[in-house]
Amino acid sequence: MRHFLHFLFATGVALSASVVPARANFADAQAAFELGDYQTAYAEFLKLAQTGDSNAETALGVLYDNGDGVPKDQRVAVMWYRKAAEKGNPQAQLNLGIHCEQGQGVEQEDAVALGWYSKAAEQGYAAAEVALGNMYHRGRGVAQDKKQANAWFKRAADQGNASAQQNLANALYFGDGAEINYAEAFKLYQQAAAQGYGDSQYNLGVMYEKGQGVPKDAAQAYFWWLLASAREVPDAARNRDRIEKSLTPAQRTEAQTAARQWKPALAQANRSNLETRPGGAVSRGQKNEPDVTGTAFRISPTHYVTNFHVVHGCQRLRVSGTQSAERQASDERNDLALLSVPASSGATAIIRIGRIHLGERVTAVGFPLLGIPSSTLSVTSGEVGSLSGVQGDTRFVQITAPVQLASSGAVFDASGNVLGLVEDKPNAAGLPQATGDIPKNANFAITSNALQGFLDANGVDFDTAGLGVATPSAQVAASAKDVVALVECWQ
Repeated sequence: MRHFLHFLFATGVALSASVVPARANFADAQAAFELGDYQTAYAEFLKLAQTGDSNAETALGVLYDNGDGVPKDQRVAVMWYRKAAEKGNPQAQLNLGIHCEQGQGVEQEDAVALGWYSKAAEQGYAAAEVALGNMYHRGRGVAQDKKQANAWFKRAADQGNASAQQNLANALYFGDGAEINYAEAFKLYQQAAAQGYGDSQYNLGVMYEKGQGVPKDAAQAYFWWLLASAREVPDAARNRDRIEKSLTPAQRTEAQTAARQWKPALAQANRSNLETRPGGAVSRGQKNEPDVTGTAFRISPTHYVTNFHVVHGCQRLRVSGTQSAERQASDERNDLALLSVPASSGATAIIRIGRIHLGERVTAVGFPLLGIPSSTLSVTSGEVGSLSGVQGDTRFVQITAPVQLASSGAVFDASGNVLGLVEDKPNAAGLPQATGDIPKNANFAITSNALQGFLDANGVDFDTAGLGVATPSAQVAASAKDVVALVECWQ
């Protein structure tokens, strides 16, 4: 399991004049980390750690935990966390507690984990308060005490921690160590859902449908299940499709548009620390999260192709988690964008040429959008259902492969060639304007013909091939993974 562990300046640490120059080096290391230049970050953090800087020691623990710039080694990660934790660094205390609880790189000991969580929680670190609450809730390392668990969840929830808000809302909804209070549960689910917490979004849908703590509103239930299903929350898609049938076309269109435009709010937990301590934080769980994620595919050693709607308005772009990218060209009408990256090795996509056939098999491969950071690649299969988009627009084909709301991705033919790019579903070929609704399974792709014209206009060389011998979908998906990449956008 990849660790998204936080490190932040420890509260209450006095900075002497002699430490100030090193702090500038910390900023350099932090910048390198955020850009994915982990080797440089490691070298800079190591220099600082050798002076006893607990923040740098914690940072080294994160690098070893994830294998970023160094071989993955949880025992070494634990060593660095312990050094910093013993100096009182709350983030290191939390991370060390996680390792003790899970038995990763150290002997599994609930009581020891509880102790480290307690030390960090007593400093007001919200993530540790949640971890400590979970220990009390489950009775691990301490006698089970759900009221005490809820007290810790409330401390973290009051700081804006989404996990704590979700946990406390559950307690109030189910009466788990607390009196049932639907109104308060609803407020807490709202707060967590606003930060992109998928389970809370799902639960809001339930409460809107049932009228628990809020008047019944099927359209609002649909909206929240749209968001939850985009995060692949279990049962969200089933409930979304079920309640969709009870809505008018106008209600569906309004909810779909709202879901497409929705963005998660910045997480509030420990935000005051981030803003008031010098140097900020290196954090993948909070400030370093991208605003939007999507899909690109490598078309040359120095170029990727993606959708315009993925990169529009981005101030900073990253591909494959490490490569900085620049938008070289775009075509808003055809929803295409060309990204330039430093030269890299690896497979490049082959663009389909020749006639596209009705009923031919396709495979859609991509990552989620809607500001949902994820390393999970989605692969779905279907057929070409129509050779044109709405009103006969031949720039598009209709595909039956399931596509998430506001998705992006590449569409491959049965031979593994790129047949097109998934089009932004709510705006697919002007569909809402034309019909006032989005028919189920009406997914669209901009064709390879339009893509070839775009690449030619921008002087990009690429390989082409016609439809050849069909290969199993699993083999197409495996080959696609070599050329498809995650795009991250900071707006």
